[in-house]
Amino acid sequence: MICKNAQVRPVFCITTLIGLVCHLFHFRVVGMNHNKVNRTAVMFVILFSISLFIIVILGITHPARAQESEYKTVVAEGVAAMMPGKAIDRAHDEALKDAKRNAVMSGVGVLIGSETLVKNYQVVSDKILSQSGGFVKNFQILSEKQDGDLYRMVIQADVASANLKNAIDAVLALKPEKGYPRIMIVGVEKVDGENLTTVSSQTAIEGFLHEKGFDLVDESQVEMIKARDVAMNPDDNQKAAALGKKFGAEIVIVTQGLADYEGAGDVYGAQMHTYRGTLDARMIYTDTADLLGSVSATDKGTAEGKPSAARLAFQKAARKVAPRIMEKILSDWQKQSNKNKMELVISGVSYAQLKQIGETLKNVRGVDSVAAPQFDKGVAVFRIQGTLTAENLADRLTETTGGLSLNVTGISPGRIEAEMRKNQ
Repeated sequence: MICKNAQVRPVFCITTLIGLVCHLFHFRVVGMNHNKVNRTAVMFVILFSISLFIIVILGITHPARAQESEYKTVVAEGVAAMMPGKAIDRAHDEALKDAKRNAVMSGVGVLIGSETLVKNYQVVSDKILSQSGGFVKNFQILSEKQDGDLYRMVIQADVASANLKNAIDAVLALKPEKGYPRIMIVGVEKVDGENLTTVSSQTAIEGFLHEKGFDLVDESQVEMIKARDVAMNPDDNQKAAALGKKFGAEIVIVTQGLADYEGAGDVYGAQMHTYRGTLDARMIYTDTADLLGSVSATDKGTAEGKPSAARLAFQKAARKVAPRIMEKILSDWQKQSNKNKMELVISGVSYAQLKQIGETLKNVRGVDSVAAPQFDKGVAVFRIQGTLTAENLADRLTETTGGLSLNVTGISPGRIEAEMRKNQ
């Protein structure tokens, strides 16, 4: 009982224990020389008291340190879209859920590091972030408001670091790390309809992705691309994919920023200008030109100069879209990593047959995507992605389809060679 109470009333416990020891010691020294007993007793009590004091103090402070490391207090923001007809309480709940998820994401990044998180994002997202509420012990809403078509909430949350670390270790032990894609970013920004020479939103997104461990195409190369191809239509996925592939990127991000002037106001005697900036970002696979996903964000910037206000609006919008870009890329990339990629090289093909072959391939069971083919002197190269192996695909290609048939002449991992032949 004394030891149990030691953490609550240490002074009382120490005094009681010392008194008990002295009382017991008294019976042990009866009949001994008085001076000798006195000196021995004093030394014993002093040493015992010091030792006991250290033990009790350690017993008190250790749980405090353990509890301190068991939970991590973080501040996180959550956002929900205010759709027409959506009740405000529903937006509140969605923003709170997003804030808790971001709080746990912050804890995950601290515990395992950004590079490991990038490589294992999908599995961490599925197993950890989907259950983020279970890792938040307490939370306090610091602020919440409706901001245009968004509902924003900021919370302070206690994240159970110890439980989170155990869960992460268990998840990562079940799944080997996969690589992550090399990325190129090209962007344009317009202020009041005029193109800017410096794309501040692109710089902000690049900085975020680089910090998270992504491999980016060298910025000088991107500038060279833009200088050489200033006429590029940002809405042309095929051209953007071709440029990205030329410089070794597996995903190209195309950003478009538009900023409109909203007016000026006097702030403490200084005239401040405000711009509203909208940033759209599209992520495109360079091998197929398929659209991976798109995100958009809007924010305002206020500064003394108009250019500074517009630039600030773009930067704030970029900070919103960057985490969502990462989330979409990693979620889809992990899924794509589980698919097989292969080339189908067909000789004896006429230009008129290209489209028919492409449509036929897309209808083959197990084929998920077929990139636009390369065609030169009767040879067509199709890049295919799916769950099939090269052998499986070759077996299915030998079947006659739509009046055309293929004769498979060679198979190797990731590559099939064939020639066209007319049905007999």
